[in-house]
Amino acid sequence: MEEIFARHLPLLGEDGLNKLLNSKVLVAGAGGLGCVVLEILARTGVGGLIIVDKGVVDEPDLNRQVLYTIEDLGKPKVEAAKAKLLQIREMEIETINGIIDENFKIPEDITLIIDCLDNFKGKFILSDLAFKHRKPLIHAGINGFYGQITTIIPGYTLSLREIMRNVAENNDTPLPVIAQTSIILGALQANEAIKYITGVGKILKNKILVVDLIYNEFQLIEIAGSGKAV
Repeated sequence: MEEIFARHLPLLGEDGLNKLLNSKVLVAGAGGLGCVVLEILARTGVGGLIIVDKGVVDEPDLNRQVLYTIEDLGKPKVEAAKAKLLQIREMEIETINGIIDENFKIPEDITLIIDCLDNFKGKFILSDLAFKHRKPLIHAGINGFYGQITTIIPGYTLSLREIMRNVAENNDTPLPVIAQTSIILGALQANEAIKYITGVGKILKNKILVVDLIYNEFQLIEIAGSGKAV
């Protein structure tokens, strides 16, 4: 095994690491959440990544989007992210400089999807696509010092539309966000992905973890109406 994996190999085992090396993860969004997710997955051993984002690196992104620096301003996020990740280790990385809409094609060979989008319209569409293609989806959302995360598995959990049915999807107003929220929630998303792929630990299936960094509160909530295979 490569030396980069030496310190976490005892935690995941050779079987777990091999599962990671043979996995491919679609990361939707290369912003605050996505940068953290991508870096952790690259360092931990995921074999392939598909990065989807239509944005370019702007100066306000630098407060939280940890893969980018001043030198990346004006560059497409997917290309800047890919370049940084390949400086960590050689791996398969596909980039899609575009948006997630109803016509987006979910590759059949991916292991799971990670929702790092910054708006609920896109998040709901991504959840619909995950259910259509029967792919697990790890959702997180952030706002200021607050965030939430859950793992959605078609056939065993509710969809994101059902879980967040009272959330308006057409609000395009940029939300305030600070680095520590995106870093913590992004790390939790990567952790869920690693646990799902390797089978090590329990995932947030039929549960939502709500994070409040102002009062240092982490609340685990059971999702009503979930838990039956369909």
